[in-house]
Amino acid sequence: MTVKETTMRPIPSWLSVLTLVLGLGFVANGLFMLAAPFDWYLAVPGVSDTGPPNRHFIGDIGGAYLATGLGLLAGLRWPWLLPGTALAAALFHGFHALVHVLDGLAGRCTPVQLQLDPFAVGVPAVLLVILAVAAVRGRA
Repeated sequence: MTVKETTMRPIPSWLSVLTLVLGLGFVANGLFMLAAPFDWYLAVPGVSDTGPPNRHFIGDIGGAYLATGLGLLAGLRWPWLLPGTALAAALFHGFHALVHVLDGLAGRCTPVQLQLDPFAVGVPAVLLVILAVAAVRGRA
């Protein structure tokens, strides 16, 4: 064991469960976006209301979801990474949620998007902020 491993407190079980659920969800969504972008586009409610599908753009966002999910899962395996990976995930998903909020305020969203975005985009972002704060405080 390294000094980092022996001086760190174990990850609380609630934080491990939250990290695992978010990490697996982001990995699954990212892989779906990368492997079948047009199927993903049609499967997720409200997405098709944003305009025509763009394979490259869907892949870019899929890569970000995959990276944040893998980062969170890596933080479970190597706990000293969790504060950084959780913070990076919270930043991406927080800015992603902010884009959705700004689109809603500007009138660029359909009623379906306005109903679904708080849950599909906002809740994960808030949970990631909670996770990141807990990880940083518990690991500092």
